[in-house]
Amino acid sequence: MDDNQTRTCIQDHADAVVRGDMDAILEDFAPDLRPQVPQIAQVLPQPVNSAEVLGIDAGEEESTSTIRYAGEADAVTIRASWRDVEGRPRIVNAEPVS
Repeated sequence: MDDNQTRTCIQDHADAVVRGDMDAILEDFAPDLRPQVPQIAQVLPQPVNSAEVLGIDAGEEESTSTIRYAGEADAVTIRASWRDVEGRPRIVNAEPVS
């Protein structure tokens, strides 16, 4: 995986979540994971007011991001696995971090 491209995609994804840009958010997920996006979104604060990329563990085959999404009253941290799918980094797994 290209490190710079992956880092850019991860930051762009966090920004899209704050904007509520569902088209961009869906595009960041691997096609087979897209039907699960509404379930994943349910764990996020509503609305998401900010997103902070806490860490990126870049790898050759897979990278992992940790992003903290905050609303007015609560926050959740999501760990996502990214792989090259259809020519760009896409989320292949996402789950809340306890």
